[in-house]
Amino acid sequence: MHPALTMTLLKFSQGNAKLKHRLIFSLPAGKTCPGAVFCKSFAVVQDDGKRKIQDGPQTEFRCFAASSEVQYDAVFQTRANNMEMLFKSVIDGSMVELINESVQHHRKKKTKLVRIHESGDFFSRGYLNAWIEVTRLNPDLDFYCYSKSLDFFLDVALPSNFYMTASYGGKFDHLIDQGYFERYAKVYKTEEEAIADGLEVDHDDSHCFGDRPFALLVHGTQPKGSDWGKAIFARRKAGKFTGYSSKKAAA
Repeated sequence: MHPALTMTLLKFSQGNAKLKHRLIFSLPAGKTCPGAVFCKSFAVVQDDGKRKIQDGPQTEFRCFAASSEVQYDAVFQTRANNMEMLFKSVIDGSMVELINESVQHHRKKKTKLVRIHESGDFFSRGYLNAWIEVTRLNPDLDFYCYSKSLDFFLDVALPSNFYMTASYGGKFDHLIDQGYFERYAKVYKTEEEAIADGLEVDHDDSHCFGDRPFALLVHGTQPKGSDWGKAIFARRKAGKFTGYSSKKAAA
């Protein structure tokens, strides 16, 4: 067993200067995203021990979170550890306790928000229910997430401090089109494209707490020569790159 998998609590990271006073939880990109389609990509370990990106059959733009797992050992190992511990907690029925104790361990006096899944998604209804229960146990915190696992959210009453943004680009986009989710996010190449569709671009997660759909701009390492990669290069060259890439392609 890898040393990282001996941890007794889930690992959370702290928000940066732009995302203050929040905890951020992540799972392996792609591998825990049953609803993903157009951003489906994940890190795989090759025979030589090195990691590479593997895209899904319908991938149009790569998830930034998957690229991070290829690039950074600690990121890959931490997310693998989180997934391992959650899967084990299913067996002994300790998932709610595991998540809640981990939140209590990592939170600080100024912590106000918990971002569920900077990377990854809800991989089962039971896992979603565990987070809902943890949200109820912590009424002083606001929990928020993006999700393509939209089928799990049908007929589910979310606590008032649980904010879910439906994420376009997955198997259940039809549920958004049918009006089940008023707040949704869609990824664009440029801000001009988003504005043409009547959507504001969110740069700091603030739109996650509103009641309207919004746009995100693609970030991260894209396939060489792809239109999405060219759009990122053009934005960077024009000085329009925000530098905030944590969730834009993971949503």
